[in-house]
Amino acid sequence: MAVSGAPLERTARPAPGFAYLMTGAAIACICVSGIVGSIFTPNLVTGTQHQHIPLGALTGWIFDLIAIGLVLKVALHGIRAGVTDKAPWTLLGLGVSAIWLAVMFVAIFAPVWITGTDPTRIPVWAGLSAIAGVILTAILCNFVNTASFVAESQAGSVPSTPTIDREPGADVVTVTLRQLAQLHDSGVITDAEFQAKKNDLLSRI
Repeated sequence: MAVSGAPLERTARPAPGFAYLMTGAAIACICVSGIVGSIFTPNLVTGTQHQHIPLGALTGWIFDLIAIGLVLKVALHGIRAGVTDKAPWTLLGLGVSAIWLAVMFVAIFAPVWITGTDPTRIPVWAGLSAIAGVILTAILCNFVNTASFVAESQAGSVPSTPTIDREPGADVVTVTLRQLAQLHDSGVITDAEFQAKKNDLLSRI
């Protein structure tokens, strides 16, 4: 049988509008968390003069930029791979949004650590929540990328597969003709049947 290589047809992928929507929602929540958190997170109060240092505003943007970079990296990978399944995009968008909204609430409402006789008020949970937000964002992005984006991109790039030609080749016809000749010589099939089969096989070459 003849084997010929023919590429499989790939269906056109729709525009990744939902991907942009979920990516934008994730980045927007990170920005909102950073802005609101920098305004309402308790200040670091230290010294005999009780100096107020806006620690959240000074350092919070660093963690926000790291999280945005993580989201953009995995989102660009998914968009370039043409991933159109809504499940991983929903997990990315809503998951990252939930993480950073939680970071914002913890930074604002968690109790501060009071130490010393002055006393010094340290918003420990604000810093820890931002670090935890970056770690959880990295874990979520890695999960979405490896479990969904990489798998679907590999499935989308289907290599060309060989297709089997249904018409018999010359070797098959030769073997079949020999078998027919043996049947004809032994008297199993008549001259007319042998000629009809031979003509049929030769017409397929």
